[in-house]
Amino acid sequence: MKRVVAVIAVGIVLLTLGTAVAAAQTPDGAAVYRQHCRTCHGGIGTPSQRMLGLYPKLKTLSDSTRMASLSVDSIVALVRKGAGDMKPFAEKLSPEEMAAVAQYVRTLPSATRKP
Repeated sequence: MKRVVAVIAVGIVLLTLGTAVAAAQTPDGAAVYRQHCRTCHGGIGTPSQRMLGLYPKLKTLSDSTRMASLSVDSIVALVRKGAGDMKPFAEKLSPEEMAAVAQYVRTLPSATRKP
């Protein structure tokens, strides 16, 4: 009986550690956005007038119509390859980080809505 309890306890510990490791490997899209995107695209997806002056083709990420038309995969492709004045991030971000930031930017239009 003690052996069965010990085996179950070890199994629970391994499952807990596995879950923690998996969670640690999932990038935080908001953190990646703050580090690499916020300077140009703004904190909530709306570029500042200064940035729009420097980069007239800069896209607003808080536009719900635009964001609804883009899939996560298409946003990842834009991040990876760059577009217009935006440099490519293929050498700076991992595929997981690009996917996480793509999922995050799709939430920006809802973050800018007033309740």
